Amino acid sequence: MRDVLPVSWTEAGGRGRVGGVALAELAARFGTPLVVVDESHLEDRLARFRAAFGADAGLTYAGKAFLCGALVRLLAREGWLVDVVSGGELELVRRAAFPMRDVILHGNAKSSVELERAIAYGVGRVVIDHPDEVDDLRRAAAVVGSDRRPDLLLRLNVDLTPETHEKVRTVGPGTHFGMSPPVAASVARRIAGAGEWRLAGVHIHAGSQIRDPALFSRVAEAAVDFVAPLRLCFPETVDLDLGGGLAAPYRAGDDVPSPGEYAEALEAGLRRSDAEARLGAYRLIVEPGRSVIANAGLTLYTIHARKRIDGAGEALAVDGGLSDNPRPSLYGASYEVLNASRPPREAGPTFRVVGRHCESGDVIAPAATLPGDTAVGDVLAIPGTGAYVFAMSSRYNGVGRPSVVFVRDGAAREVVRRETDDDLLACDLTLGSPEPARGAARVSGAAVRPSRAR
Repeated sequence: MRDVLPVSWTEAGGRGRVGGVALAELAARFGTPLVVVDESHLEDRLARFRAAFGADAGLTYAGKAFLCGALVRLLAREGWLVDVVSGGELELVRRAAFPMRDVILHGNAKSSVELERAIAYGVGRVVIDHPDEVDDLRRAAAVVGSDRRPDLLLRLNVDLTPETHEKVRTVGPGTHFGMSPPVAASVARRIAGAGEWRLAGVHIHAGSQIRDPALFSRVAEAAVDFVAPLRLCFPETVDLDLGGGLAAPYRAGDDVPSPGEYAEALEAGLRRSDAEARLGAYRLIVEPGRSVIANAGLTLYTIHARKRIDGAGEALAVDGGLSDNPRPSLYGASYEVLNASRPPREAGPTFRVVGRHCESGDVIAPAATLPGDTAVGDVLAIPGTGAYVFAMSSRYNGVGRPSVVFVRDGAAREVVRRETDDDLLACDLTLGSPEPARGAARVSGAAVRPSRAR
């Protein structure tokens, strides 16, 4: 269980604390659902990746896993790059005053506006996903009227089959990202021949939640094998952006590679492919996201109902679920569940923890072992929710997105506020100006602890 929890996790009187702050206190202060992020865990993970890869590697945080202004500023202080996949993510990092030269823009369907912003903002690298995108960039540059040109990386779709959920595989037959090596080679020659853009290197991202280090070695080999015969198309030092995908632990006993093992696997692939002799100078770029942020975060919920389900034992219904964490429904994701309000008991009963949404699939945990006296009003903690949870949240059933708080050294600061009903309705032009609140505060989805207890 320890590997699933944030590094600052402690227990006092059997109740969990993160960053020196009791989880139950955080729930009372900020409401639930609530995303809690351990800053010391983030810093520890960033340092471990730097130690594993060295000072010269282009460590790049995959922003799609989780992004907010506070995190972007931490990444800037630590000397990391950031990759983004949309105009919204690009705007977020710009407003956080992140150095635009350290931004990599990805995306398989970039709009003209996104490409224009990338050029206007001075983004350092743009990843070319399809052959026509070079012409799209040329048109964007003409619209902006700027001489600035981002470096280009070609995204390769190579013949590998990662052992991970099919929905998060991004290379191999049937996947829609990047270009086959023959198509990419043609694009490389066209870019190099025109001389208008600097073709800095290649990018391969095999997928997500990958546990087998050997797969990363094969990614490295594929990149070298592509670049070597086209070496004259690239600059003296070529970028080998080998993506991310390193797995994170979600359940007690999950065995995942460390950042050091990840680095060793990539280096082994580079050695086997004789990268130094075949390519000369190259710069290694990696893009971890989940493995940086997943276990820094946890989500707090308040129990609003405890009831027996015919043929399925007892259920605990909480004030969040599908709208703030769609991963169980999308991928069958599995989590540990802790009661932050009560000391742990040995071999307690099993509960089904369900969300508040109008879907039978809104099940956060189908079989969570919790104290038998778990009751309405208790706060449940779900660790391992730092990645692809808040980032994938929605407003389903008119439930606003939760708050995000960063904790460290006994202090908590809210870095993303909870969405209100006014936020939910702001784009509905029929409704006009927000109405004054009547009765209860206009906070959508914010849990007021139930007045009753069982």
